[in-house]
Formats: sequence, C-alpha cells, structure tokens
Amino acid sequence: MTARRPRLDPATAAIRTALRGHLETAVAALPANPVRLIIAVSGGPDSFALADAAAFLATRPTGLTAAGRPIELSAATVDHQLQPATAEVCAAVCEHLTAAGLPTVVLTRPVTAGPAGLEAAARTTRYAALDEHRRDIGAAAVLTAHTRDDQAETVLLGLARGSGARSVAGMRAVSEVDGCPVWRPLLDITRDQTTASAAARGLPVWHDPMNDDPAYARVRARTQALPALEAALGPGISEALARTGTQLAADADALDGWAAAVQATHTSGTETRASLAALPAALRTRLLRSWLHALTARPQEVTAAHISAVDALATGRRLGKVSVPSAAEVVRTRRGQGPAGLRFQRLRTSS
Repeated sequence: MTARRPRLDPATAAIRTALRGHLETAVAALPANPVRLIIAVSGGPDSFALADAAAFLATRPTGLTAAGRPIELSAATVDHQLQPATAEVCAAVCEHLTAAGLPTVVLTRPVTAGPAGLEAAARTTRYAALDEHRRDIGAAAVLTAHTRDDQAETVLLGLARGSGARSVAGMRAVSEVDGCPVWRPLLDITRDQTTASAAARGLPVWHDPMNDDPAYARVRARTQALPALEAALGPGISEALARTGTQLAADADALDGWAAAVQATHTSGTETRASLAALPAALRTRLLRSWLHALTARPQEVTAAHISAVDALATGRRLGKVSVPSAAEVVRTRRGQGPAGLRFQRLRTSS
C-alpha cells in the first residue's frame, strides 16, 4: 500500500487557488510569451505564503501555464538595512525559496527618511528596486502579497484622510506603482489565512518590528482603529471595507474612462472650454486633474486643494487666478461671473 499524501491545509489551498486564478486573468492581457513574473518577498507570513504557493506551482512536473502561455516565476527580496537582522533574514529567504525551486535574489537598497517619512521613502525605494530588477530580467510584473486586511486598512486610511473616491477605492488587483506593473493576487485572502498557511507549511517567517510600531498610521489602523470598529459595530468590518473599495473602484474606473473619452472635447492644450463647467462635478474634476497633471508635469504635487480651487474658477464660484505646481497659474479666459474657459500659464520670472 502506498503512503497517503499529507492533506493540504485549507489556507494553503486557498492561496494556491487565488494565485492560479489571478494568473489566468492577468496573463491573458499580456502579449509576451513566455511570461516572466517576480514575487516580492519581505520574509513576513503574507509574502512568504505567496512565494511558497508560487514555488509549488512553478515546480509542477507539467510546468506552470496561464491563459495557454508558459509562466516563469522568480522572487526578489529587498534589504533596506533598517534593522540589524535584515541581511540575515533576506539571506534565509533567498536560501529557502531557491531550494524550493523558486530562484530568488536579494536587492540591497539602503534607505533614509525623506520629507514624507521613513515608510514612504522605503516604499519608493523598494518599488524602484523591484522595477529595475524587473526590467533587467524582462519580467512583465511584480506580484505582491497584499491581503484583504491590507485593503481594508487602505480604504479606512483613505476615508480618514478625506482624499476622494480614488483613494478610498483602495488597491487594484492589477495596477502600476511609480511606473512598476504590480499584481496583487491575494486581495481576497485574509491575513489569518496567510499566517495559517505559513505555519502549516513550516515557513521560516520573520516579523518586522516596524509592523508593530504605532508611530505609523497603518499600524494604528490595524491594531487600534479596526479592532475598535469591530468592537463597536460587530464583526466583518474589514470585509465590508474591502468590499466597499472594490465597488468604488468599479465606479471610479467608469468615471475615469468617461473623462478620458471627452477630454479632447473640453480641453485643448493650455486651455479649457466654457463647456467644461456644465459637466457633472465628478467628471469635471477628473478632467481638470488630468489637464493639470499633463501641464505641470508634476502630478504628485497636484493636490485636491489645487483641483478644487481650479474647479471653482471654471464654474464661476471663484474669480482671479489659482497658483499651481511647476511655477504656474490658472486664470479665466474672459471676465464675468459666469462659466468661463481657463488658461494655464507659466509665471514670469525676472532675469
């Protein structure tokens, strides 16, 4: 009698299923054949569980295919040298995953706090390193292990900051981060599932002390705000927030598509037409955001306050001019109280 294969734990099965399903959908939109993909691994239970699932799929005797195309998977871990143990952790991640059949590299990129703080600086540096490696090996995308819990935290933080539907819509399964194509196959998987899978599989996970530091808003959202909401309103808050993000994402995509389709009708070069004022606010502000992003060439500096002020100018609720990034201003193209076109112009500087 042959030995019975150990039963696969439900969490690991769910993660493998989620990864396979995501690849089938996302790969279908790519022209490349074969398709190379990178798994981003921090050493924590979320990313380790994803990488373990990827290693299993990549080492099957029949190979890994999605949408009828062969898939080549590898992994990368970024060492920011922010903790004394990170070099050892990254080496252990690399050794374990490579032995499991998933070629893994360590990308050493030290980071220091910038104007937006250490967390933002590390995030920017990390995605830049992953994108550079992606380009070097000709990979189509980087896969991250963001879970449904991460999505709920993102939506909650967007609500707290009042930063609009785009922010509250949370993370997308397929998107770009600072120009790097990022896929998130675990947005329907919970943190409890990744933790359970890592434990069941005996993965050598590492818990970053920064993930428990209440100095960071995301940590406070996870350890204080969400538990308080659960206690006050009942269980299921994280799931509801994540579901809200998904629904808002669909709405935001539809409005973004509508705005892109009519952009040329209401804007032309450095000017907008008076017809812009008659559009619904949700559409009008999207057109203005896109217009300002293109003309300033500094989209990260164009804030909601800039867009709101320029919108008030376009609809006649404000007169005068509005200063915008890139040493420029937006002015009305005719006098009067009613709707008018706008003109973007550079500020004159003394020689």
